[in-house]
Amino acid sequence: MQITISEDCMMYIYLKDSEEHKHERTKTRSDICCFLLYDAADNLLGIRIINKRDDDESLIDIHLLKVGEVEFPMYNAIITESEQEILILFDQDTPIAKEAAHTCVIDVCKSGIIGIEPLPYVNVGGKEMMKPFIIRDEANPVYYVLSRPAMCICSSNSFAEIEKENEDLEIYQGWECVECGQVYFLMRKELGELPKNADMSVEEAIRLSREEREK
Repeated sequence: MQITISEDCMMYIYLKDSEEHKHERTKTRSDICCFLLYDAADNLLGIRIINKRDDDESLIDIHLLKVGEVEFPMYNAIITESEQEILILFDQDTPIAKEAAHTCVIDVCKSGIIGIEPLPYVNVGGKEMMKPFIIRDEANPVYYVLSRPAMCICSSNSFAEIEKENEDLEIYQGWECVECGQVYFLMRKELGELPKNADMSVEEAIRLSREEREK
């Protein structure tokens, strides 16, 4: 198993080598109900995928695909399957302390499930249990905006006003998403050279973030 994390709110769990298997995009399953699992210290411990699909107005029963062979080291992780759920624990000896309901996308190939992506983007939380599996962990970028964002890249609209120093020790005012911690600094026109993403709309920030993640 391998895991990539971007901006602490986008995560992908690889169960197979995507370079060795052809992704059957027409068979991708989206809006599948799942629960992110946490230990007592708020470390992400795993994911429980259930045989329900969120159809906006109601939940629809579905047939869960088989995981198939996992082609990466599992360390102390465990995967169990039944007709009702797929349970993935990054450490099988750590008790589950709480669950948070979400949906996910399941990517498949002829050999089973290639990978899983929880959506909408959420705060990943502590990473202690995931450490053996993380192959890429990209920090939150900072976006520069002209006014308070209407929506964060994680789709939250809850922000707190902040005042922070940037890497050059300049004091900036702005907003921080209370859900994922993403920072949006108020653009300062008096600076000699503005950042590349200055005056970028949040929608554009979301688009660029997703494009970078897919590279």
